[in-house]
Amino acid sequence: MERKTFTNKEGEDFSYLVHQSEGSSKNFVFFHATGFNSETYKILFDKLLSHYDNEINIYALDQRGHGLSAAKSNPDELKTWDVFVRDGEEFIESVSGTVILSGHSMGSIIAAKIASLKPRKVSHLFMIEPVLYGPMESLKFRLKSLLRINRELAIAGGAAKRRRNFSSIDEAVTSYTGRGAFTTWSQEWIENYLKGGTQKTESGIELSCSPNWEAATFRSSSMDTWRYIKKIKMNVKVVYGSIGSTFSSQAREALFKIGPNWNSNYYKEASHFLPMEYTDSIIKDLEKKIGKIVLSSNQTLIWDTLKQINYDNKVEGYGELFKS
Repeated sequence: MERKTFTNKEGEDFSYLVHQSEGSSKNFVFFHATGFNSETYKILFDKLLSHYDNEINIYALDQRGHGLSAAKSNPDELKTWDVFVRDGEEFIESVSGTVILSGHSMGSIIAAKIASLKPRKVSHLFMIEPVLYGPMESLKFRLKSLLRINRELAIAGGAAKRRRNFSSIDEAVTSYTGRGAFTTWSQEWIENYLKGGTQKTESGIELSCSPNWEAATFRSSSMDTWRYIKKIKMNVKVVYGSIGSTFSSQAREALFKIGPNWNSNYYKEASHFLPMEYTDSIIKDLEKKIGKIVLSSNQTLIWDTLKQINYDNKVEGYGELFKS
């Protein structure tokens, strides 16, 4: 995969990872979790490319304030995740054709909101460990926020105190390995996180996502996802773990009552960092949802047209395309 730059309407530059396969019209767009960056998930992307024999286009954006993106990121001005959604909307519009949207943690919520707003652009939604609580849980959180009650989240406080500077990548790897959020990560996952999320300083390196921006991102979750989710009609798959999951039981109960287009897979031994722990299984789940057939541009045009006129019958020669 190579790095490229996307410039939004405001003239702000965003860095992203991309692999484009000549002749492929299957576009996979991924949004990372809070504090991470696109390169963190390089192992996942490499395995996805191998699984699809390189016949898939992958796009992974470094979100505002993260990775190598240079867009404005003032923690004092970040009040909701709306700015991430707007950035993502612009980004997917730069991709030719329909897209399969995916994301991890905060990234999956950004993907879901975009899918709700861009139903003709997004063909499938694949959510990994979303930060999603039940409708009543979300309402209580929003009321507390409005009344400034218990505003400080423990995770935000921890992020604000995060060490930012190291003498080298090696020192950072040693510092993270087997500890905290990185307990279950392999060394290669940690190295990729640091390669895509640090910048050089006179004394070594520093995290490009500042602790204050990471904390502000955690605090600014407005818990308004349900008004978007209820509008999503395309096929959706949600995968989640049991250890420290941010996908609450109340959210699960409410979500899968919405309609048959919502499906899930539960990983009993997994934590919130499911992509790092069960990479191969994630790809199998993804294949079950989107299929392994790589479509030509003409097939995609026909498929999109049939979807727009709500034609749900099976079409000979298209196999499992129309399976939910």
